[in-house]
Amino acid sequence: MSVLVTGGAGYIGSHTTYALVDRGEDVVVLDNLSTGTRALVSEKAAFVEGEAGDEALVRRVIAAHGVDAVIHFAGSIVVPESVAKPLAYYANNTVASRSLMEACVESGVRHFIFSSTATVYDENARQPLREDEPKNPISPYARSKLMT
Repeated sequence: MSVLVTGGAGYIGSHTTYALVDRGEDVVVLDNLSTGTRALVSEKAAFVEGEAGDEALVRRVIAAHGVDAVIHFAGSIVVPESVAKPLAYYANNTVASRSLMEACVESGVRHFIFSSTATVYDENARQPLREDEPKNPISPYARSKLMT
């Protein structure tokens, strides 16, 4: 299977990439390196520098690598920054994710995994969290993830 990992130069994305490579999957990482580090990407993974929301780029990457699945980690994640710059968070986390998903659908990608956040849930929700717990996102970051 060929897997595209967006945000694959970040902490969670790079660890996921190593796990996929160790499992024998073909992996391509798409990251804009705004917060990620190129050195974290496995040498066994293909690397493309760019935006996950760039539909034309994503379609080219999917076609060039025969991508079957996408694991989407790319996005802005700093809660205080989201309060200061909410529109930037909606643009990067929600609008760009929609563009990515549209490119995936148009390209015939059959599997898509989205990494959300526990901050979409009510802070008083029982632990461990379940997906059907009440939602109560209190920051633009959390709202942008829930909207996606």
